[in-house]
Amino acid sequence: MATYTTRDLNRFIKVYPYVRFPQRIVYQYDSIQVEGDAVEAGKITFTDSDEEIYTFTETYTSIPSAVISTNDAGSGLSNVSITITAISTLSMTVKSSSKFTGQVHVHVAVV
Repeated sequence: MATYTTRDLNRFIKVYPYVRFPQRIVYQYDSIQVEGDAVEAGKITFTDSDEEIYTFTETYTSIPSAVISTNDAGSGLSNVSITITAISTLSMTVKSSSKFTGQVHVHVAVV
């Protein structure tokens, strides 16, 4: 009696795309460094309020770029939108659509 093995030929076919895409190399660093200017991260705590002011800990010579984000997990932020209403070289004002209690994360840098 003859023995045989089965092979799936689709597993051995190498299909090349019609157009070859060039490599996209990404460099990842452990920390962010911006030439000559500082980068900072912090938190704003809202306590039953809809507007808070965040004062920068670093000194900026021009108006920095800022990004705010929330952590929805159990903080009651699922129905609240948060925006930056004013920003200067010393501080920024963050306003929410309604009063809530929770934290907002802030990242500030000069780009």
